[in-house]
Amino acid sequence: MESLLFAAVADDDTGASDLAGMLAGAGVRTLLVIDLPGPEELARWRRGFGAVVLAAATRNVAPALAYERTRAAVRLLGALRPRLFQIKYCSTFDSTPEGNIGPSIDAALDELGRDFTVAVPALPVNGRTTYQGYHFVGRQLLSDSPMRLHPLTPMTNPDLVGLLGRQTKRAVGLAPFEAVDAGVDALKKCFADLRAAGVCVAVVDCLHEGHAETICRASEGLGLVTGSSVFGAWLPRVWRERGMVEEAGAAPEPLPRVAEGRGCLVVAGSCSEATRRQNELFERQGGPVYRLSPQEILSGALDAKALAGSVRGHLLEGRHCLVTTSAGAEEVGAAQRWGAGRGLKTAAAFGEALAYGLAGLVREVLEGALEGAGAGGLVVAGGETSGAVCRRLSLGALRVGRNIEPGVPLCFSLGRFALPVVLKSGNFGGEDFYAKALAAVSRCQEFFD
Repeated sequence: MESLLFAAVADDDTGASDLAGMLAGAGVRTLLVIDLPGPEELARWRRGFGAVVLAAATRNVAPALAYERTRAAVRLLGALRPRLFQIKYCSTFDSTPEGNIGPSIDAALDELGRDFTVAVPALPVNGRTTYQGYHFVGRQLLSDSPMRLHPLTPMTNPDLVGLLGRQTKRAVGLAPFEAVDAGVDALKKCFADLRAAGVCVAVVDCLHEGHAETICRASEGLGLVTGSSVFGAWLPRVWRERGMVEEAGAAPEPLPRVAEGRGCLVVAGSCSEATRRQNELFERQGGPVYRLSPQEILSGALDAKALAGSVRGHLLEGRHCLVTTSAGAEEVGAAQRWGAGRGLKTAAAFGEALAYGLAGLVREVLEGALEGAGAGGLVVAGGETSGAVCRRLSLGALRVGRNIEPGVPLCFSLGRFALPVVLKSGNFGGEDFYAKALAAVSRCQEFFD
């Protein structure tokens, strides 16, 4: 088997999609895999792809489980002999105080037998930057941004060196702005000096795209990098200069035909400001919207079959439909308190139960739609919701096309439900993202080789 150019383990499905879209947009044929398949299945899927990104669903799990899942995923992908590994996490460093990011980095270093890597959560194209180890979202410190209100991973500490240092058993240091700004050779020397001083993980400052390119050129030979999808945007340029972007094996099988004349299902579980604005615009433009409360879904009061039938009717007549549980901070807090009284004691447990409840409804809609030639496509907003939908639908793997917007590619499911799929991080996309995504689905073939 040909060796793989690049392999990554991502902490959630939208993060995996983000990185995979950057790679695909740069001309690297990329496969997105959900969870850990068997070695034979993975070997069959990866034919014709130069990069594989595996979504391991580690973001909201206990640190020990994040370590175990990541190490198993790195071991599985290691059989494909990738030139470079990445541990992928969000450009807003989404994690609990105890992990998952630190344990995932530890797992990769342990499995690969390496003693140094970098941590680069910055993604300048989406306004995520790092200066002197402090992380920013646009002009705001991470702790002042809307991420401080995230219902599952509220980010209240912008000091990434300190935060990561509490998540990993290894020494964490800083590769500062001055070293990055001085160029590739100076940054390589900074890495060597940090390594000699006993640092195992270097948080790297990054303020703009020029810095991003410098970081990728300086770290490409490390064997393991960690951070945002910035690596997917810039590493292919390095590989192409070296004549390395040669797709492994023959091209993948042609895409199946998309169901014509069918509407797309938009599912929004994210409560981010970006997603709520997208939902509001969809509704103002007259699309059918089903707003569901967590209590309806989790109490069993919702007539899922009737609702699915109503949604399916719109899809089969060519109308796009939005089903959402998005809500403001006060409503989310009230719902979480309601859930705690029914045994869902933590925000993570509540969020997972809600995401899988919503995903069950999606499956009900699509299983019925199969009988009427299928839905036109599926757009999912929110990391937890995307993870639950991909697993409830047993999507298995997705072929990744070009980006609709930075960090959000159009994908095509290779599983039972063969249809275009868009997995969007809650914080990503402009107000009119849904319109762009639905337009991309209608021109699906244009986004793939």
